[in-house]
Amino acid sequence: MRILTCTLILVVLLATAGLGWLFDQVYVQTAQNEKDQNVDAVSVLEQFGSELAQTLNSSPDRYEFAQRWQAKNKYKLEIVSLDELILPERLIAQIKQGKPLLLETKKQVIFHYYLSAGNELLILKSPVSELKKANQSLDYIFTLMFYLALLVVVLLWVFPLVRQLLKLRQTAKLFGEGDLRQRVAPGSISYIRDIETEFNHMAQRIESLVGDVKLLSSAVSHDLRTPLARIRFGIDTLQEEDDPEVRRRFEQKISSNVDEMTELVETLLGYARLDQAMLEIKKEPVELSQLISQCINNKVTDLVELRLFKAETDYTVVADQSYLTILFNNLLQNAINYGRGKVIVTLSETKDSVTVCVADNGEGIIEEHREDILKPFVRGLAGKQNNVVGQNKKGHGIGLAIVKRILDWHHGDIQVGNSKELSGARFCVTLPR
Repeated sequence: MRILTCTLILVVLLATAGLGWLFDQVYVQTAQNEKDQNVDAVSVLEQFGSELAQTLNSSPDRYEFAQRWQAKNKYKLEIVSLDELILPERLIAQIKQGKPLLLETKKQVIFHYYLSAGNELLILKSPVSELKKANQSLDYIFTLMFYLALLVVVLLWVFPLVRQLLKLRQTAKLFGEGDLRQRVAPGSISYIRDIETEFNHMAQRIESLVGDVKLLSSAVSHDLRTPLARIRFGIDTLQEEDDPEVRRRFEQKISSNVDEMTELVETLLGYARLDQAMLEIKKEPVELSQLISQCINNKVTDLVELRLFKAETDYTVVADQSYLTILFNNLLQNAINYGRGKVIVTLSETKDSVTVCVADNGEGIIEEHREDILKPFVRGLAGKQNNVVGQNKKGHGIGLAIVKRILDWHHGDIQVGNSKELSGARFCVTLPR
Protein backbone atom coordinates (compact mmCIF):
# COMPACT_ATOMS: atom_id res chain seq x y z
CA MET A 1 0.00 0.00 0.00
CA ARG A 2 2.94 2.35 0.51
CA ILE A 3 3.80 2.14 -3.19
CA LEU A 4 0.18 2.89 -4.12
CA THR A 5 0.03 5.90 -1.77
CA CYS A 6 3.40 7.32 -2.81
CA THR A 7 2.76 6.96 -6.55
CA LEU A 8 -0.71 8.50 -6.17
CA ILE A 9 0.70 11.55 -4.37
CA LEU A 10 3.53 11.80 -6.91
CA VAL A 11 1.17 11.62 -9.89
CA VAL A 12 -1.17 14.23 -8.41
CA LEU A 13 1.70 16.63 -7.72
CA LEU A 14 3.34 16.15 -11.11
CA ALA A 15 0.05 16.25 -13.01
CA THR A 16 -1.25 19.43 -11.34
CA ALA A 17 1.93 21.39 -10.62
CA GLY A 18 3.99 20.11 -13.56
CA LEU A 19 1.32 20.34 -16.24
CA GLY A 20 0.08 23.63 -14.80
CA TRP A 21 3.55 25.17 -15.04
CA LEU A 22 4.09 23.80 -18.54
CA PHE A 23 0.79 25.13 -19.91
CA ASP A 24 1.32 28.42 -18.11
CA GLN A 25 4.63 28.91 -19.92
CA VAL A 26 3.08 28.02 -23.28
CA TYR A 27 0.11 30.32 -22.61
CA VAL A 28 2.34 33.25 -21.65
CA GLN A 29 4.36 32.80 -24.81
CA THR A 30 1.23 32.54 -26.96
CA ALA A 31 -0.40 35.52 -25.25
CA GLN A 32 2.76 37.56 -25.79
CA ASN A 33 2.67 36.74 -29.49
CA GLU A 34 -1.00 37.76 -29.60
CA LYS A 35 -0.15 40.99 -27.80
CA ASP A 36 2.64 41.73 -30.24
CA GLN A 37 0.24 41.15 -33.11
CA ASN A 38 -2.27 43.53 -31.50
CA VAL A 39 0.40 46.20 -31.04
CA ASP A 40 1.34 45.85 -34.68
CA ALA A 41 -2.35 46.21 -35.65
CA VAL A 42 -2.66 49.37 -33.54
CA SER A 43 0.48 50.82 -35.14
CA VAL A 44 -0.87 50.15 -38.62
CA LEU A 45 -4.21 51.70 -37.69
CA GLU A 46 -2.47 54.71 -36.16
CA GLN A 47 -0.40 55.25 -39.31
CA PHE A 48 -3.51 54.93 -41.45
CA GLY A 49 -5.27 57.56 -39.35
CA SER A 50 -2.32 59.96 -39.62
CA GLU A 51 -2.26 59.77 -43.41
CA LEU A 52 -6.05 60.12 -43.54
CA ALA A 53 -5.86 63.22 -41.31
CA GLN A 54 -3.27 64.81 -43.56
CA THR A 55 -5.46 64.19 -46.61
CA LEU A 56 -8.64 65.53 -44.98
CA ASN A 57 -6.85 68.59 -43.53
CA SER A 58 -6.52 70.04 -47.03
CA SER A 59 -9.89 68.82 -48.29
CA PRO A 60 -12.85 71.24 -48.28
CA ASP A 61 -15.48 68.49 -48.21
CA ARG A 62 -14.08 66.57 -45.26
CA TYR A 63 -17.44 66.57 -43.38
CA GLU A 64 -19.20 64.98 -46.33
CA PHE A 65 -16.43 62.35 -46.62
CA ALA A 66 -16.76 61.51 -42.94
CA GLN A 67 -20.51 61.05 -43.26
CA ARG A 68 -20.19 58.73 -46.27
CA TRP A 69 -17.44 56.74 -44.45
CA GLN A 70 -19.59 56.44 -41.34
CA ALA A 71 -22.35 54.66 -43.24
CA LYS A 72 -20.23 51.97 -44.87
CA ASN A 73 -17.31 50.98 -42.56
CA LYS A 74 -16.94 49.43 -39.09
CA TYR A 75 -14.15 51.91 -38.43
CA LYS A 76 -16.01 55.11 -37.53
CA LEU A 77 -14.85 58.63 -38.52
CA GLU A 78 -15.96 61.81 -36.82
CA ILE A 79 -14.81 65.43 -37.13
CA VAL A 80 -15.43 67.73 -34.15
CA SER A 81 -14.23 71.13 -33.10
CA LEU A 82 -11.31 71.11 -30.70
CA ASP A 83 -13.15 73.58 -28.48
CA GLU A 84 -15.98 71.09 -27.93
CA LEU A 85 -13.71 68.59 -26.18
CA ILE A 86 -12.71 69.03 -22.58
CA LEU A 87 -9.12 67.85 -22.46
CA PRO A 88 -6.14 68.75 -20.32
CA GLU A 89 -3.94 71.50 -21.71
CA ARG A 90 -1.01 69.11 -21.90
CA LEU A 91 -2.90 66.73 -24.21
CA ILE A 92 -4.19 69.61 -26.34
CA ALA A 93 -0.62 70.84 -26.77
CA GLN A 94 0.51 67.30 -27.71
CA ILE A 95 -2.25 67.02 -30.34
CA LYS A 96 -1.43 70.43 -31.86
CA GLN A 97 2.19 69.32 -32.22
CA GLY A 98 0.97 66.58 -34.60
CA LYS A 99 1.12 63.64 -32.19
CA PRO A 100 -2.01 61.47 -32.25
CA LEU A 101 -3.86 60.88 -28.99
CA LEU A 102 -4.88 57.25 -28.28
CA LEU A 103 -7.69 56.48 -25.82
CA GLU A 104 -9.07 52.99 -25.10
CA THR A 105 -12.38 51.85 -23.67
CA LYS A 106 -13.81 48.36 -23.15
CA LYS A 107 -15.35 48.45 -26.60
CA GLN A 108 -13.25 50.82 -28.71
CA VAL A 109 -9.78 52.12 -29.48
CA ILE A 110 -10.10 55.86 -30.29
CA PHE A 111 -7.46 57.85 -32.20
CA HIS A 112 -7.48 61.67 -32.17
CA TYR A 113 -5.71 63.63 -34.96
CA TYR A 114 -5.41 67.45 -35.22
CA LEU A 115 -6.71 69.21 -38.34
CA SER A 116 -5.00 72.58 -38.31
CA ALA A 117 -7.04 73.98 -41.20
CA GLY A 118 -10.20 74.26 -39.09
CA ASN A 119 -8.86 73.81 -35.51
CA GLU A 120 -10.66 70.49 -35.50
CA LEU A 121 -10.07 66.90 -34.41
CA LEU A 122 -10.40 63.84 -36.61
CA ILE A 123 -11.62 60.97 -34.44
CA LEU A 124 -11.07 57.41 -35.69
CA LYS A 125 -12.83 54.68 -33.69
CA SER A 126 -11.87 50.97 -34.00
CA PRO A 127 -13.85 48.16 -32.26
CA VAL A 128 -11.90 45.71 -30.07
CA SER A 129 -14.60 42.99 -29.80
CA GLU A 130 -12.83 40.71 -32.29
CA LEU A 131 -9.63 40.87 -30.27
CA LYS A 132 -11.46 40.02 -27.04
CA LYS A 133 -13.10 37.01 -28.68
CA ALA A 134 -9.74 35.69 -29.84
CA ASN A 135 -8.27 35.96 -26.33
CA GLN A 136 -11.32 34.26 -24.79
CA SER A 137 -11.09 31.39 -27.27
CA LEU A 138 -7.41 31.00 -26.41
CA ASP A 139 -8.29 30.66 -22.71
CA TYR A 140 -10.86 27.95 -23.46
CA ILE A 141 -8.43 26.05 -25.67
CA PHE A 142 -5.66 26.01 -23.07
CA THR A 143 -8.06 25.02 -20.28
CA LEU A 144 -9.32 22.11 -22.36
CA MET A 145 -5.76 21.04 -23.25
CA PHE A 146 -4.77 21.11 -19.55
CA TYR A 147 -7.65 18.85 -18.48
CA LEU A 148 -7.05 16.47 -21.39
CA ALA A 149 -3.36 16.17 -20.46
CA LEU A 150 -4.34 15.64 -16.80
CA LEU A 151 -6.77 12.90 -17.85
CA VAL A 152 -4.09 11.15 -19.94
CA VAL A 153 -1.62 11.17 -17.02
CA VAL A 154 -4.24 9.76 -14.61
CA LEU A 155 -5.24 7.05 -17.10
CA LEU A 156 -1.60 6.06 -17.60
CA TRP A 157 -1.26 5.70 -13.83
CA VAL A 158 -4.59 3.90 -13.34
CA PHE A 159 -4.13 1.33 -16.14
CA PRO A 160 -1.52 -0.89 -14.35
CA LEU A 161 -3.58 -0.69 -11.14
CA VAL A 162 -6.80 -1.78 -12.86
CA ARG A 163 -4.98 -4.57 -14.71
CA GLN A 164 -3.48 -5.96 -11.47
CA LEU A 165 -6.80 -5.68 -9.63
CA LEU A 166 -8.55 -7.64 -12.38
CA LYS A 167 -5.81 -10.25 -12.26
CA LEU A 168 -6.12 -10.45 -8.45
CA ARG A 169 -9.91 -10.79 -8.76
CA GLN A 170 -9.60 -13.62 -11.30
CA THR A 171 -7.02 -15.45 -9.19
CA ALA A 172 -9.15 -15.07 -6.04
CA LYS A 173 -12.17 -16.38 -7.94
CA LEU A 174 -10.32 -19.50 -9.17
CA PHE A 175 -8.85 -20.01 -5.70
CA GLY A 176 -12.31 -19.81 -4.15
CA GLU A 177 -13.56 -22.39 -6.65
CA GLY A 178 -11.05 -24.91 -5.32
CA ASP A 179 -7.87 -24.41 -7.39
CA LEU A 180 -5.57 -23.94 -4.40
CA ARG A 181 -2.47 -23.68 -6.60
CA GLN A 182 -3.51 -20.28 -7.93
CA ARG A 183 -1.09 -17.42 -7.19
CA VAL A 184 -0.88 -13.80 -8.27
CA ALA A 185 2.08 -13.04 -10.52
CA PRO A 186 3.25 -9.48 -9.65
CA GLY A 187 3.54 -7.28 -12.73
CA SER A 188 6.61 -5.29 -13.73
CA ILE A 189 4.69 -2.16 -12.64
CA SER A 190 2.52 -2.90 -9.62
CA TYR A 191 1.23 -0.48 -6.98
CA ILE A 192 -0.33 -3.27 -4.88
CA ARG A 193 2.69 -5.57 -4.63
CA ASP A 194 2.22 -5.80 -0.84
CA ILE A 195 -1.37 -6.99 -1.29
CA GLU A 196 -0.30 -9.50 -3.96
CA THR A 197 2.46 -10.84 -1.70
CA GLU A 198 0.10 -11.17 1.25
CA PHE A 199 -2.48 -12.90 -0.95
CA ASN A 200 0.15 -15.40 -2.10
CA HIS A 201 1.19 -16.02 1.52
CA MET A 202 -2.45 -16.54 2.47
CA ALA A 203 -3.01 -18.89 -0.47
CA GLN A 204 0.12 -20.86 0.41
CA ARG A 205 -0.99 -21.09 4.02
CA ILE A 206 -4.48 -22.29 3.11
CA GLU A 207 -3.05 -24.87 0.72
CA SER A 208 -0.70 -26.07 3.46
CA LEU A 209 -3.55 -26.28 5.97
CA VAL A 210 -5.71 -28.29 3.57
CA GLY A 211 -2.76 -30.59 2.91
CA ASP A 212 -2.18 -30.91 6.66
CA VAL A 213 -5.81 -31.90 7.19
CA LYS A 214 -5.42 -34.68 4.64
CA LEU A 215 -2.19 -35.83 6.26
CA LEU A 216 -3.78 -35.64 9.72
CA SER A 217 -6.67 -37.83 8.65
CA SER A 218 -4.23 -40.26 7.04
CA ALA A 219 -2.01 -40.32 10.10
CA VAL A 220 -4.91 -40.80 12.48
CA SER A 221 -6.36 -43.64 10.42
CA HIS A 222 -2.96 -45.33 10.10
CA ASP A 223 -1.25 -44.69 13.44
CA LEU A 224 -4.32 -45.20 15.61
CA ARG A 225 -5.45 -48.39 13.88
CA THR A 226 -2.41 -50.42 14.99
CA PRO A 227 -2.53 -49.72 18.76
CA LEU A 228 -6.33 -50.09 18.72
CA ALA A 229 -5.98 -53.50 17.09
CA ARG A 230 -3.39 -54.52 19.67
CA ILE A 231 -5.62 -53.28 22.52
CA ARG A 232 -8.57 -55.22 21.10
CA PHE A 233 -6.41 -58.35 20.82
CA GLY A 234 -5.14 -57.88 24.39
CA ILE A 235 -8.65 -57.47 25.81
CA ASP A 236 -9.89 -60.59 23.98
CA THR A 237 -6.90 -62.54 25.33
CA LEU A 238 -7.53 -61.30 28.90
CA GLN A 239 -11.10 -62.55 28.76
CA GLU A 240 -9.90 -66.07 27.96
CA GLU A 241 -6.75 -66.19 30.12
CA ASP A 242 -6.76 -67.19 33.80
CA ASP A 243 -2.98 -67.29 34.43
CA PRO A 244 -2.13 -64.20 36.57
CA GLU A 245 1.37 -63.81 35.02
CA VAL A 246 0.05 -63.89 31.46
CA ARG A 247 -2.76 -61.49 32.38
CA ARG A 248 -0.23 -59.07 33.96
CA ARG A 249 1.93 -59.19 30.83
CA PHE A 250 -1.02 -58.41 28.53
CA GLU A 251 -2.20 -55.65 30.86
CA GLN A 252 1.24 -54.03 30.56
CA LYS A 253 1.04 -54.26 26.76
CA ILE A 254 -2.44 -52.72 26.75
CA SER A 255 -1.18 -49.91 29.02
CA SER A 256 1.76 -49.26 26.65
CA ASN A 257 -0.60 -49.11 23.68
CA VAL A 258 -2.86 -46.66 25.54
CA ASP A 259 0.19 -44.49 26.32
CA GLU A 260 1.18 -44.60 22.64
CA MET A 261 -2.31 -43.52 21.60
CA THR A 262 -2.32 -40.73 24.21
CA GLU A 263 1.04 -39.46 22.97
CA LEU A 264 -0.21 -39.47 19.37
CA VAL A 265 -3.39 -37.58 20.27
CA GLU A 266 -1.37 -34.99 22.22
CA THR A 267 0.94 -34.62 19.23
CA LEU A 268 -2.03 -34.09 16.92
CA LEU A 269 -3.53 -31.50 19.26
CA GLY A 270 -0.17 -29.75 19.68
CA TYR A 271 0.29 -29.46 15.94
CA ALA A 272 -3.28 -28.20 15.55
CA ARG A 273 -2.57 -25.48 18.14
CA LEU A 274 0.32 -24.12 16.07
CA ASP A 275 -2.04 -22.03 13.97
CA GLN A 276 -3.52 -20.44 17.09
CA ALA A 277 -0.03 -19.86 18.46
CA MET A 278 0.78 -17.67 15.46
CA LEU A 279 -1.44 -14.99 16.99
CA GLU A 280 0.88 -14.86 20.00
CA ILE A 281 4.14 -14.30 18.12
CA LYS A 282 6.20 -11.47 19.64
CA LYS A 283 9.07 -10.46 17.39
CA GLU A 284 12.16 -8.79 18.81
CA PRO A 285 15.90 -8.66 17.99
CA VAL A 286 17.47 -12.10 18.57
CA GLU A 287 21.21 -12.87 18.35
CA LEU A 288 21.27 -16.30 16.67
CA SER A 289 24.80 -17.37 17.61
CA GLN A 290 24.00 -17.08 21.34
CA LEU A 291 20.63 -18.81 20.92
CA ILE A 292 22.11 -21.74 18.96
CA SER A 293 24.99 -22.08 21.45
CA GLN A 294 22.45 -22.50 24.26
CA CYS A 295 20.55 -25.12 22.25
CA ILE A 296 23.79 -27.03 21.56
CA ASN A 297 24.80 -26.96 25.24
CA ASN A 298 21.46 -28.52 26.15
CA LYS A 299 21.95 -31.34 23.61
CA VAL A 300 25.60 -32.26 24.24
CA THR A 301 26.23 -35.78 25.60
CA ASP A 302 29.15 -38.19 25.65
CA LEU A 303 27.65 -40.03 22.67
CA VAL A 304 27.18 -36.98 20.41
CA GLU A 305 29.72 -34.45 19.13
CA LEU A 306 28.13 -31.08 18.40
CA ARG A 307 30.22 -28.26 16.88
CA LEU A 308 29.35 -24.69 15.89
CA PHE A 309 31.27 -22.77 13.21
CA LYS A 310 30.70 -19.02 12.88
CA ALA A 311 32.50 -15.79 12.17
CA GLU A 312 32.93 -13.08 14.79
CA THR A 313 30.07 -10.92 13.58
CA ASP A 314 26.51 -10.01 14.41
CA TYR A 315 23.81 -12.55 13.46
CA THR A 316 20.80 -10.60 14.76
CA VAL A 317 17.34 -11.15 13.27
CA VAL A 318 13.90 -9.86 14.29
CA ALA A 319 11.90 -12.92 15.39
CA ASP A 320 10.17 -14.67 18.27
CA GLN A 321 12.94 -16.12 20.42
CA SER A 322 10.85 -18.89 21.98
CA TYR A 323 9.78 -20.28 18.60
CA LEU A 324 13.30 -20.01 17.19
CA THR A 325 14.45 -22.08 20.17
CA ILE A 326 11.88 -24.75 19.27
CA LEU A 327 13.00 -24.59 15.62
CA PHE A 328 16.70 -25.15 16.29
CA ASN A 329 16.08 -27.73 19.03
CA ASN A 330 14.04 -29.76 16.54
CA LEU A 331 16.75 -29.51 13.87
CA LEU A 332 19.45 -30.55 16.33
CA GLN A 333 17.38 -33.42 17.71
CA ASN A 334 16.62 -34.60 14.17
CA ALA A 335 20.36 -34.59 13.36
CA ILE A 336 21.14 -36.48 16.56
CA ASN A 337 18.44 -39.09 15.90
CA TYR A 338 19.45 -39.82 12.31
CA GLY A 339 23.19 -39.18 12.56
CA ARG A 340 25.98 -41.33 13.83
CA GLY A 341 27.21 -39.17 16.68
CA LYS A 342 28.50 -36.08 14.84
CA VAL A 343 26.63 -32.84 14.09
CA ILE A 344 28.07 -29.61 12.66
CA VAL A 345 26.24 -26.24 12.75
CA THR A 346 27.46 -23.35 10.58
CA LEU A 347 26.34 -19.72 10.59
CA SER A 348 26.64 -17.34 7.64
CA GLU A 349 25.10 -13.99 6.74
CA THR A 350 24.27 -11.56 3.95
CA LYS A 351 23.07 -7.98 4.11
CA ASP A 352 19.42 -9.05 4.29
CA SER A 353 19.43 -12.53 5.87
CA VAL A 354 21.15 -15.06 8.14
CA THR A 355 21.58 -18.74 7.19
CA VAL A 356 21.98 -21.59 9.68
CA CYS A 357 22.99 -25.04 8.37
CA VAL A 358 22.73 -28.22 10.48
CA ALA A 359 24.53 -31.27 9.05
CA ASP A 360 24.97 -34.83 10.41
CA ASN A 361 27.01 -37.90 9.44
CA GLY A 362 24.05 -40.23 8.93
CA GLU A 363 22.82 -41.88 5.75
CA GLY A 364 21.39 -38.66 4.32
CA ILE A 365 18.09 -38.13 2.50
CA ILE A 366 17.44 -39.31 -1.02
CA GLU A 367 16.33 -36.57 -3.42
CA GLU A 368 12.83 -37.98 -3.95
CA HIS A 369 12.17 -37.85 -0.20
CA ARG A 370 13.40 -34.29 0.48
CA GLU A 371 10.18 -32.45 -0.27
CA ASP A 372 7.95 -34.83 1.72
CA ILE A 373 10.25 -34.89 4.74
CA LEU A 374 8.98 -31.43 5.78
CA LYS A 375 5.33 -32.54 5.83
CA PRO A 376 3.67 -33.52 9.11
CA PHE A 377 3.58 -37.21 10.07
CA VAL A 378 6.21 -38.14 7.47
CA ARG A 379 9.00 -39.85 9.35
CA GLY A 380 12.60 -40.04 8.22
CA LEU A 381 14.16 -43.44 7.77
CA ALA A 382 17.76 -44.57 8.14
CA GLY A 383 19.82 -46.71 5.82
CA LYS A 384 19.61 -46.66 2.02
CA GLN A 385 18.36 -50.07 1.10
CA ASN A 386 16.58 -50.72 -2.14
CA ASN A 387 16.48 -46.97 -2.81
CA VAL A 388 14.34 -46.28 0.23
CA VAL A 389 15.42 -45.17 3.60
CA GLY A 390 15.33 -48.35 5.91
CA GLN A 391 13.81 -48.64 9.39
CA ASN A 392 11.50 -46.14 11.00
CA LYS A 393 12.85 -44.04 13.81
CA LYS A 394 10.80 -43.41 16.92
CA GLY A 395 8.48 -40.40 16.70
CA HIS A 396 5.48 -39.16 14.81
CA GLY A 397 7.21 -37.16 12.09
CA ILE A 398 6.12 -33.79 13.44
CA GLY A 399 9.45 -32.08 14.27
CA LEU A 400 10.42 -30.87 10.78
CA ALA A 401 6.80 -29.91 10.05
CA ILE A 402 6.94 -27.60 13.08
CA VAL A 403 10.23 -26.17 11.77
CA LYS A 404 8.58 -25.44 8.41
CA ARG A 405 5.54 -23.83 10.05
CA ILE A 406 7.68 -21.54 12.25
CA LEU A 407 9.70 -20.51 9.21
CA ASP A 408 6.50 -19.66 7.35
CA TRP A 409 5.51 -17.36 10.22
CA HIS A 410 8.87 -15.57 9.95
CA HIS A 411 8.90 -15.52 6.11
CA GLY A 412 11.97 -17.74 6.17
CA ASP A 413 13.08 -20.62 3.95
CA ILE A 414 14.56 -24.10 4.40
CA GLN A 415 16.66 -26.11 1.97
CA VAL A 416 17.08 -29.89 2.37
CA GLY A 417 20.12 -31.66 0.97
CA ASN A 418 23.12 -33.81 1.84
CA SER A 419 26.34 -32.63 3.43
CA LYS A 420 29.50 -32.96 1.33
CA GLU A 421 31.68 -32.89 4.43
CA LEU A 422 29.79 -35.40 6.60
CA SER A 423 27.85 -37.25 3.85
CA GLY A 424 24.67 -37.08 5.91
CA ALA A 425 21.59 -34.87 5.80
CA ARG A 426 21.96 -31.08 5.71
CA PHE A 427 19.19 -28.61 6.59
CA CYS A 428 19.83 -24.91 5.81
CA VAL A 429 17.46 -22.37 7.37
CA THR A 430 17.43 -18.79 6.05
CA LEU A 431 15.83 -16.04 8.15
CA PRO A 432 15.37 -12.44 6.97
CA ARG A 433 16.99 -9.83 9.17
